[in-house]
Amino acid sequence: MITVSNNEANRVAKLLNLKRSEFDEKYMEKGMHDLMLINAIPCHFLSNNKCSIYQDRFEGCREFPALHLPYFQKRLFTHFMHYNRCPIIFNVIEQLKTQLLFEK
Repeated sequence: MITVSNNEANRVAKLLNLKRSEFDEKYMEKGMHDLMLINAIPCHFLSNNKCSIYQDRFEGCREFPALHLPYFQKRLFTHFMHYNRCPIIFNVIEQLKTQLLFEK
């Protein structure tokens, strides 16, 4: 789930040469508390496992996979959801499996 601020949506809409209303209709949905979210998983802008708008990517994408943030265990679903497509997450999970003595 990628949250998007108004400023980020405006910036990317301009980058894509879209009116903001067109951008919202094509790429966004409203979440709880009026949060704006990208309406697809994986993100529309992920192409061949690379971000097609990398220089203008959203703040949440800049932090991804957020391994530096506290409460890693509360985001396990997200980590496992991206296990196959994110080499960083893959390597961290595999290393944890070894350290925690997971059976194969």
